[in-house]
Amino acid sequence: MRASLPLDVMWFELRRSFSAGRLAMWLVLVAFPIAIIATLRTFVPMDPIERWGITLYFLVPEVACLLGLLLWATPAVSTELEGQTWIYLTMRRSGRTMVVFGKYLTAVMWSVSAAIVSITVCSLILSPSGGFRMWAVMSTLSVLSCFSHAALYVLIGVLFYKRTMVTAVFYTIVIEYGVSYIPALVNKLTINYRLRGLLADWMSWDQARSRAESVLGAESPLTHLIVLFVMTILFLAVAIFLANRTEFPTQQEG
Repeated sequence: MRASLPLDVMWFELRRSFSAGRLAMWLVLVAFPIAIIATLRTFVPMDPIERWGITLYFLVPEVACLLGLLLWATPAVSTELEGQTWIYLTMRRSGRTMVVFGKYLTAVMWSVSAAIVSITVCSLILSPSGGFRMWAVMSTLSVLSCFSHAALYVLIGVLFYKRTMVTAVFYTIVIEYGVSYIPALVNKLTINYRLRGLLADWMSWDQARSRAESVLGAESPLTHLIVLFVMTILFLAVAIFLANRTEFPTQQEG
């Protein structure tokens, strides 16, 4: 098995998915945060900058990235089942693994690119108050968000291939937008809690953290990064394992 096979699948999926519909969705994801930041910039004073940083973080790493991944990572298996191509993957050695991992990388690429472009324009709108530091932090958090959430959504797509989108949306609303803001131990198990902790650390928002420690976290940046790395690897490994072990029904059977 060639190590470059996942990249081959990714490039194939990128070329295949380069359609007018996906480009339109990509543009919406880019424009949505820009429109809100530009509107707020007109009516709201720049100080304090923390307020703008939290707003930009919520709009891109927490909303735009997840919306893109809901569309592009979650249906990694269901689209192959609906297209009746999954049966052919089982005939090739490591076929399922390569397709799942390749689609994972494709979803990350689409979402990260939209996030970076949107953050760049938003940073220019907020300049000079935001500066390069805010752009770098938000871009890094977007990359981390995409890699981590994409692994989780691919796992959801493998587990709930018949109700993929409904399950993923339910999880996102209840867990990432609900539980992650609850000041309890359970919120530390969410991805967004770790991302917010990194945001407060890297932007040196000590005062904001002291007022909302249960939401922004008190752990070190290294702890947050290690947890995100472990979660990403675990989600992706379980998704690939289940994809290789599960007997998915074909359209004729289902």
